[in-house]
Amino acid sequence: MKRNPFTVKDVVFIAILSAAITIAGLLTMPLVMSVTLFGVRNMASAFLYTVLIAIGLLKVKKLGTLTLVGLLHGSVLIMMAPVMFWTMFLAGLLTELVVLLVFRNYDHEKAIPFATILFIPMTIPLTLITSSIVHGIPIQEIVEKPMISLVLVFLTLGLSLIGTNVGMKIGKELRKAGKL
Repeated sequence: MKRNPFTVKDVVFIAILSAAITIAGLLTMPLVMSVTLFGVRNMASAFLYTVLIAIGLLKVKKLGTLTLVGLLHGSVLIMMAPVMFWTMFLAGLLTELVVLLVFRNYDHEKAIPFATILFIPMTIPLTLITSSIVHGIPIQEIVEKPMISLVLVFLTLGLSLIGTNVGMKIGKELRKAGKL
């Protein structure tokens, strides 16, 4: 496998993408922060996050991009809760490990949509596990209403799929216009 290191331009773009994702979170999270139902926060962020991530991966098609996004975005979120840092960072890392195993890199045309669709749903079990570890609470206490949370998982997956499709279309149009 050839090594394709990040350029300064790539890192700057990823940092701007991470800032845009943080702003997207600032738009959605106030609507659901007081809701204690497990999975609702992941669902609320799914659409906007995946639109931005799809565009970002179309611009920087290198393994490590999602991990870096998770690290940078998570670094801002750590100020609010350590669980959010670990969730975002590990979701990026694990998603890219799956991409590496399935596609080897982002050159395959289905690799970017696959990674984008997988990223936010990957945060759900990671949120559950890291919350349990960090707060010392059994998983059963975190998921108060399992059936509703399961519905929220499927809604998150659906919104991730829709957001990915929108992001891919926007990214391709930006590429045609020479802006990406």
